[in-house]
Formats: sequence, structure tokens, C-alpha cells
Amino acid sequence: MAIIGQGSFSASYSSANPNPGSASNQAGAQQIIQIPSGVDWIKVYNYTKAGQNGLSSVYFNGTANAFAGYEFYWQRGMAAGTGMVKYKANGAATVDQDTLIAGGFTLYDPSGQTPGALPLLGSPVATTATTNATQPVVSTGNTAGLQVGSVVRLSSTAQTDVNGIDMVVSAVTANTSFTLLTSTNALATAPGAIGGAGFYRIVNANPLFYPRRRYVTNITKATNAQVSTAIAHGLTPGQAVRFSIPTVSGMTQLSSSPFNNYEPCTVVQVIDDYNFTINIDTTSFTTFTWPTIAQQPSDFPQVVPFGEDTAGALASPYAQTPTIAGQQIFNTNTGILADSTVNTGFLGMILGSGGNGTALTTPISGPAGTVHFTSGNVIDVTDTMYWVAGKSDFGV
Repeated sequence: MAIIGQGSFSASYSSANPNPGSASNQAGAQQIIQIPSGVDWIKVYNYTKAGQNGLSSVYFNGTANAFAGYEFYWQRGMAAGTGMVKYKANGAATVDQDTLIAGGFTLYDPSGQTPGALPLLGSPVATTATTNATQPVVSTGNTAGLQVGSVVRLSSTAQTDVNGIDMVVSAVTANTSFTLLTSTNALATAPGAIGGAGFYRIVNANPLFYPRRRYVTNITKATNAQVSTAIAHGLTPGQAVRFSIPTVSGMTQLSSSPFNNYEPCTVVQVIDDYNFTINIDTTSFTTFTWPTIAQQPSDFPQVVPFGEDTAGALASPYAQTPTIAGQQIFNTNTGILADSTVNTGFLGMILGSGGNGTALTTPISGPAGTVHFTSGNVIDVTDTMYWVAGKSDFGV
């Protein structure tokens, strides 16, 4: 067997402490690593957890019931999302082993051409209702493959102002419901009515080219307005953006038009994956709202990157790295070239956050590792992960 790739990374997590005010361990966000085509097997080792006694209280989808995995294995022929995992009994060094049903390994190909790779858009799954809230809760009998940080797209529901808009998932109750958006990027206004039956699909890939336009869920009235996006934006300070805001959403003063001489906005600060501030004082602008069901059909508010303000970029020289979930977006440039258009496509492997074991029937953290929050809600420890992947000389 030949090794065709190896590397390491630190586990990451971009949402809040799942147990605010208390120290906690949280399964990390999925990682996508680059591996040459034709990979036949991969092993991932959690260097941090290998040297510790076992845990059974890692938070996974909002509940502290997951064991901490420390060694993971996949080879071609295993189903997407699965893999073998070793973990330790709670508080001990006793080794156990299981097979992950989901949240393990999945081949990644954003072109959608590699056999066995994750589809760019998952199969439609039936939903029964969606709450009328700024963080809509979607009821469904099937949450397979969903986890905090997943991106989903609704269709055919009564909430026509939410259908077709990619949104991040902030909470999952297994085979019962999931919550759209987080407390920091919630819709400015609720959809306007309860959504009935419909479908959701998991969105597994971003557009190939960076930078990417995003739907805007909220904009504050402030000296430096804060902009919230429905999924991670990946922008950096200094990037120039324009807004397209429909009349029904208010704050049309931000839209690029002859009335403001098509003046662009500049990103001043990146707050987190879903929020950034701009160099525009919106305190006197009309209030931003999310289009409601009663206002359909309408366009939806968007932010469109188109260049960079060099002076703005140079004012934050160490922040010019396009990232999502703490990881630089593949193939992007840094510094004053951070805004440059690049093809982010590559072949690789998705390392999942974990899921239920076949024997254990409760979650085990996955090859993406875990992070630790202090009681002050700050991540102070991230697992160090090593991986090695290869090609078999014979067999499949």
C-alpha cells in the first residue's frame, strides 16, 4: 500500500458553548481535507484524546451524551458517512470499538463526479411543519445526516419566504425537529405564518468560486451596521461589497443605485462566520426586515462581494485570511489579495462530527475531533488531529 497524503489539523467549532456558564466538551465542526484522487483508505488519530481517559459527556447536537472517539478508519466500499471508531470507556483507558452510522468519512468532490462521493444536494426529506419564528423550527421524522452547522434548503412549504434559501442548522432533536439559523443571524422578522408540510434537503457544497454572494437575514441600525448572513460568508476586512435589498425589506438606502452613486460598502470587522460590520452609518435608514409570506413574491436581500478597498484591507493586515469554522477556505489568497476570485474546488474527504454507533446506539465524536469550552464560554482546548491516507496496490 502507498501513502498518498498525510497531515494534521486542529478541531474547530464556530457556534456558542452548548452549556453556557459551564465547562463543556463539544464535538467539532466537520472538516474537509484535500487528498489526491483515487484514495482507497484513510486513518485519523485524535492525538489529544488518545492520551486521556474516556469521556461519555461530549455534547453532540445539543445533548451531552457522546463518547469521545480517538482513532478512526475508512476504506473504499464503506458507505458514505460511516467508518470504524475506537473510543474509551468513561473515565477509563479501556478501549472499545464500534461502527459509525453517520458522521464518519465521506468522499468530497464539489463537481459531483466521483463515484461514492457525497451528492451536492441531498435527497428530499419530508417535513410536517415549520414554526413562525425568527429561528424557524422544522418538524420532521427523519434527521439522518443532520448536525449543528449543516446547511439545508426547504421547498414546497407554506413559508414561501423561506423556501429555497440555504440556511445553517443550529440545533437538532433526533428524528423530531431541527432549528434554522443561530441566535446571532436569526431573521430580522418572522416568516409571517406557520409553514405546513414540505421537504428539506441537505446542501453539501458551496459554489466553486470565491468570493460568494450570500442572502442577508438582518442588518442593524448602527454607526457601523452589522450584517448577518444565512450561511457562513467567508469575507475579510477591507472587502468591498454591494447590497441588493428589495423594497419590502426596508433599508433600501444600502442598495447600490444612482441615488447613492453606486457607492460600495467596505467590510470593517468580521464578527464571526455569520456576521460582519460595514463602514456605513445606518442609524437614519429605514428598518431592515425579512420579507414575509404576505409580501411574496419578492426578491430577497443579498450581499455581493466585488472587490477590495486597499486602505481598508491594510488597516487590518493580519485579518486578511478568508475562513469558515476557523479554517482557511481552500485556494484563497491572503493579504490585500484576499478578495481575488479563485476556484476553491478540490478532491478530498469530509471528516464528520460523529454520530450513533451500531453497537453503542449513542453518539461517538467523529474524526473532526472535539473542542473544550471554559465556564466563561471560551474555547481553550482544541483536539490535535493527525491523518494519513493511501492507495492500495491491489483490490478495491
